Amino acid sequence: MDQTLQLFHRVLSSAGVSIFAKTNWDTKPWLIFQILNFFGGFFCFIFTTGFVVTNTADLLVFIKGACIWATGIIMTISLAVCLAFRRNFRNFLEEMIYVDPLLDMPLVKHVLSEEGGVKSNELRHLVNDTQEKLFKYTQILLKCYVFCGIFVATLYLCSPIYEMIIRNDKSLRLFAFDMWFPWELDNLYVYIATFIYHVYAGNLCCIAYPGLQSMIILLVGQQIRHLKVLTFIILNLDELVTEYLKQKNERWQPCCTAVLVDCVDHYVKLKRFGNRLNIICRPFYLTLILVSIVIVCMCSVKIAVSDKLSPDTMKYYTHIFIFVVVVLIFCLLGQQVENQCEILEISVTEKWYIYDRQYKLNMQIFNNALSQRMPIYIFGTVTLSLPTFTWFIKTGMSFFTLVMSVIKD
Repeated sequence: MDQTLQLFHRVLSSAGVSIFAKTNWDTKPWLIFQILNFFGGFFCFIFTTGFVVTNTADLLVFIKGACIWATGIIMTISLAVCLAFRRNFRNFLEEMIYVDPLLDMPLVKHVLSEEGGVKSNELRHLVNDTQEKLFKYTQILLKCYVFCGIFVATLYLCSPIYEMIIRNDKSLRLFAFDMWFPWELDNLYVYIATFIYHVYAGNLCCIAYPGLQSMIILLVGQQIRHLKVLTFIILNLDELVTEYLKQKNERWQPCCTAVLVDCVDHYVKLKRFGNRLNIICRPFYLTLILVSIVIVCMCSVKIAVSDKLSPDTMKYYTHIFIFVVVVLIFCLLGQQVENQCEILEISVTEKWYIYDRQYKLNMQIFNNALSQRMPIYIFGTVTLSLPTFTWFIKTGMSFFTLVMSVIKD
């Protein structure tokens, strides 16, 4: 757990996002550094927009610039979200990551502190193993994401340098990313300073993308983990309470009702957490989906009209691959939340007949709460789910077909 949090801090702190710092995360130096990085990303968006607007007459150049422009949009949005909601994200981490809210449930606390029967041991292993796997896999995802980001940025940065070397033209002024600048580049020092800004912008992409998105994945993954634990408790409630009491006596029924009430309270807290997270991340989800459609379309067109195995084309393969995988991961997470809520809803009505009237009343209340689910909305009634990913791929390919037909005409 500590290694994962340290990795998140190393990645995000490079852009001034200090929410994973153990102490002094809300100091003025950190805030100033974060604001400066946001403006750096914002100017990247301005310069790429200028390039796209000034090259609308040349479709191929426009398409090439649109790939960078769309990437700049999501980078700027990511930095803006981290800056505007830094306190909210810190609260989310303190609420769900730094401490495990499952420990607030007396049954879980008892199971973790004392040896019990078969079901109690299964619950203890479930709580511990899911926590360990969540942090382990998120750490692997973040490392892979940072590596892919650095790899793509390196391809973009090395491509113009390679072109200038093989052309042997000292007056040539190529750039890593297609941007328009309100200054001339005849002076070599101005060109070098501008190229360094490109390196800086590429570094921001490698930080803003993996950092924010992996953090959201970690938080949503924690929701899924809690839903799995609640499902296990409800499905095995009679055995767990019997093992807790050592034998099935007159305290069994009230104890089962008390555990169910704890599950209801925890689910309500979990749902409130999910709603607060969704409100903040909804603009990001929408931007990610729309921008990824543009990138899938434009990168596919660039690959189609270029030499398929040239070094310059390789960066577009990797570029499109990263965005498709990221959208797929978010849609899978949204689908998993929906599926787990459905499983939990079904589990509540299992074995209802063995409990007393008070339990059944609480069960009906819980069932009504579960019927609302925890959908992760993108826009209106559209949710993060596998059907949304299918729509994303179909829309991207439809735009690709349309643009290719225009080029052929």
